Amino acid sequence: MLSFIKDRSEFEDIRKTEDFFMLMFYSNKSQKSLEALDNLKKFSDKNKDVKVYAVNASDVRDIHPEFGVTAVPALITFSGGKVQQVVYGVQTEDYYDRLLTTSPVKSSDGSKKYHRVVVYTSPSCPWCSATKSYFRQNNIPFREVDVTKNPGAAEELVRRSGQRGVPQTDIDGTIVVGFDRSRLNALLGIQG
Repeated sequence: MLSFIKDRSEFEDIRKTEDFFMLMFYSNKSQKSLEALDNLKKFSDKNKDVKVYAVNASDVRDIHPEFGVTAVPALITFSGGKVQQVVYGVQTEDYYDRLLTTSPVKSSDGSKKYHRVVVYTSPSCPWCSATKSYFRQNNIPFREVDVTKNPGAAEELVRRSGQRGVPQTDIDGTIVVGFDRSRLNALLGIQG
């Protein structure tokens, strides 16, 4: 069952006592946050043995900065009190299910490697949808930026890549123009 965390001390108690849990940061001022929260609630209702929590980052402002969360919705999985995965954006129930059975990519030294992935999109772009679906299928957390709603981001893309079209994906500072599966695979370490 989805439970709401009201303050920092409640979060710290959960962090100390729960072996594994999922925590979503949302805002009731964001439609995408509310959609993500609804999907997480559906997931939680079907997976009653998984501890799932949510924090309204507009009201409880002292938890998300510790984890570098600067946008909502964002979901973090914790194991043994430590961050395992961070996922930005609206995800499906199935995606949350897959989070239970997958783990982050391990680098050659055995440490977990997270990539910073930002997908620049527009609502009417089929290749943008394909890119986002591909990341979800491969359990790659990403943040989506709609360039039609953020002209500054569109100008920044043109400055960085020389291209105006979408999708464009920023992976750890490297821009990939279009849905270039082989380039995405190489940068993210996806096999196949």
